[in-house]
Amino acid sequence: MKILIVGSGKVGSTIANTLSLEKFDIDVVDRVEENFGNITNTVNKIKGDVLDEKFILRINLDSYDYAIIATDSDKTNLIIASLFKDLDVKVILRLDDMENISEMGIIKNALPNIVNIFNCSIECAKLAKKLIGSSNYYEADYFGRGKIEVTGHLIDMDEDFENLKIKDIGSLSTILVVGILRGGELIVPDGDTILKRGDYIYLMGLSKDIRNFKYSHFEIKEKKEERDIVIASGDEIFNGIISDLKNANLKIIEPNREKFKIYRKKFTRAFVVNKSLRNEEIFEDEGISKETVFISMTDSDELNVVLGLLARNHGVKRNIVIQNENNYKTVLENLGIHRIIDPKVIVANEIIKLINSEMKVSVNYMFGGKAQVYEVKIPDDFIYIGKKLSEINLHKEVVIGGIIRYDNSAVIPRGNTKIEKGDRLVIFATENSRRELEELIDPTIKKSIFDFFRRWYFEKNF
Repeated sequence: MKILIVGSGKVGSTIANTLSLEKFDIDVVDRVEENFGNITNTVNKIKGDVLDEKFILRINLDSYDYAIIATDSDKTNLIIASLFKDLDVKVILRLDDMENISEMGIIKNALPNIVNIFNCSIECAKLAKKLIGSSNYYEADYFGRGKIEVTGHLIDMDEDFENLKIKDIGSLSTILVVGILRGGELIVPDGDTILKRGDYIYLMGLSKDIRNFKYSHFEIKEKKEERDIVIASGDEIFNGIISDLKNANLKIIEPNREKFKIYRKKFTRAFVVNKSLRNEEIFEDEGISKETVFISMTDSDELNVVLGLLARNHGVKRNIVIQNENNYKTVLENLGIHRIIDPKVIVANEIIKLINSEMKVSVNYMFGGKAQVYEVKIPDDFIYIGKKLSEINLHKEVVIGGIIRYDNSAVIPRGNTKIEKGDRLVIFATENSRRELEELIDPTIKKSIFDFFRRWYFEKNF
């Protein structure tokens, strides 16, 4: 498969780095060479302007199977998308400045080869809706068509786990603890790791076992009572999606007078307040309780940080901070912020999921972005077929946590479990173990001098 990625910012680079685990022919184009700094050398980086006629003729747009258009400019993205209108190329488009969701349908009708359009506000709202759920819920995702679940939960006042070694918790015998988020640091545990109050533990197991475990230990219940939600500013699309939640009391605090008027008129189910957010008394003045879900989504990352810290100091348990540039992620995690959402990473993840059906490798960014969970279809010539997991020299931060067999049955493997032909592996890997993961998936991935000369040729000629 041949894939073109236009734009090498956070969205484009995240997609490129993930797709690089495949043996795809991937070209990443950007007008600014310095933007390539975060992209792996396993993809082809091309400096150039897709809107330049000479460049277009040289790059041959109709040679691609997919075009992922992901610059930071909606105008640029729409113009580039129009270039593919009469070509047999599947286009995935990023648009962030839409005023309403209906605009997506209009654009798709005008450009029929667009397979989907992704918007940061929409994807943030989808995730926020999940996080507004059960009090013990952190995040979850599913692999192997739902057979394997990865989920995270907070250990808080739980005598079943606190100060116990993982190997001594009998109910974990069929479930793996693949990660622990403690004080902003990700720990890859073993059986001797002791759990502490305040840990976010990440479990991987068969979905039925995870479900039984959660109901036994975390008192997961369907929440039918009303839930208080406060959004600091937000935007029209985000606020509109959240306002549609059932059993929710939504308050929007908007300091901008014009936006306040729009929100008050548009979101009739919400209580909209026109008030400055640069006031440490805002939580007391607005009666924001410890049980309130507080979402900081202003235009300023710095203000979002301040509001997140104020929420924490007021004891707000579910405190969600939107970070557009994500400059303070580590600081916030260390200070106990419940969840930091990076809109661009979320969009990148959703784009990757979209083409998942044609990929051997899919990825979900979890653990606050410190690690990923991959679902990998092994090739027929995979060198570890017939080998026990104990015989594979894995990096300590690479964990094969699940296997989907050729007959679609699911297995949570142990040391004596053998890799079989046709398997899909569910793999946990930290961001620090990417190289080891690449070599596990494809031992031939070690790059030759050919790769260097290919990149040099394109950069020189384009």
